[in-house]
Amino acid sequence: MKRIVLVGLLLAGFGIASAQTPGDFQKDSLRRAYDRETIFVFGNGTRFAKGGRAYASGIRQKNLEREFEFSTAGLSEYKAYRKLRTISSILTVASLGTTIVGLTSVNNRGSNAYWAWWGAGIAIGLGNGVVSGQANNRLQQAVWIRNRDALTR
Repeated sequence: MKRIVLVGLLLAGFGIASAQTPGDFQKDSLRRAYDRETIFVFGNGTRFAKGGRAYASGIRQKNLEREFEFSTAGLSEYKAYRKLRTISSILTVASLGTTIVGLTSVNNRGSNAYWAWWGAGIAIGLGNGVVSGQANNRLQQAVWIRNRDALTR
């Protein structure tokens, strides 16, 4: 009986020892590289995570931009995101401005100018929503390209 248990334990030990193949080591190193090298952007682009730590994107997102330096295609997409984000910021201010002008003309509620300012504010706000959505899509694509390049370099 003792021999049967001993043989069973030895066979189980050999099974465990041979369970790790070179492919397993390759998968493990890929997982470590993924955890160490890839980034994840959150907080509407104000923060990003890399290697299990969260970082601030920095003033004008300079810290985040540095993460794209080795990926030319990712950096190009990131710069397109920044242009769209700048346009979105301008449209936000313009929408707010037209809304404030519309509010200051409350005395002329029946006039065409009152409705024109309100209409312009709504139209600019809707346009801002479209541009902001495009900017966020560009940022996600830039991060995807950058992460792909990080794993294949």
